[in-house]
Amino acid sequence: MRRSIIVGLVAATILCGFALVSRQITPTQAQTDSNTNKIKVITSFYPLYEFSKNIGGTRAEISVFTPFGVEPHDWEPTAGNLIALTKSNLFVYNGVGMEPFVNKLVDSQEYSHIMFVQASSQIKIDESSKADPHVWLDPVFAKSEVNVIKNAMQKADPANANYYENNTNNYLQKLDELDSKIKSELSNCKKDKIVTFHNAFAYFGKRYGIKINSLSGIAPESEITANDLKNLINYIKTEQIKVIFAEELIDPKLAEVLAEETGTKILTLSPLEGISKSEQAKNTSYFDKMQENLASLKEALECT
Repeated sequence: MRRSIIVGLVAATILCGFALVSRQITPTQAQTDSNTNKIKVITSFYPLYEFSKNIGGTRAEISVFTPFGVEPHDWEPTAGNLIALTKSNLFVYNGVGMEPFVNKLVDSQEYSHIMFVQASSQIKIDESSKADPHVWLDPVFAKSEVNVIKNAMQKADPANANYYENNTNNYLQKLDELDSKIKSELSNCKKDKIVTFHNAFAYFGKRYGIKINSLSGIAPESEITANDLKNLINYIKTEQIKVIFAEELIDPKLAEVLAEETGTKILTLSPLEGISKSEQAKNTSYFDKMQENLASLKEALECT
């Protein structure tokens, strides 16, 4: 059951669509840290934290709502999070239904001074995929999110616009290199089908020609019926799939049952919705996680 957002938030009409919400603020309105003169940016969960951190560099103070090691789909902010939000300049979120709590924040006068930035606002999503928020797993879509975040930082802190631009260009180059690497290393594979734990990889699969079948739905806590499990077992056997994927933030018991029934191997394929506390301590990056995913995919798809 979701934890309710702090009592006292102003009830408001749900915001229609998933367009970018950007409350304009002038440089004089920006609430910068009196000691560091950095703009304060709060992000909703890991990939947006990672993108914002690399864009903001030493000129922005970046924090994240969802704690490291916590799966974000059903998470909602605490009272402490909301107090911190009142002192920030920007709130960066993914959108496309990933953070349902955001609409209440946007419509509340308490946060009217904050620039709310929907990172996915410039991504053209097929109508059939409107409920799927996992755009960050596609490096090309990730580039769009990075550009949206950069533009917002430049609006909030125009004095450092060139700095954010340079950081962004460097990060976009890395995303281009990642995209090229994935295309190259998945170009000669015996198989083109994988079984994931939850339906997070549709955009990635479409980009790189992989057919995805999942144990659960868009959110990993989606209900799984006995019939769902039976159908997936039949699919694995029919397609002679040798590897199924689990996730690091989800209990692997169900994947273990599936593996036992089908004689398959379990590997990890991260949806990058969060990283563990130990990974955070080691400064594990988006690119580190995507490289791990690529290695797992190459084994599952039998790539040469």
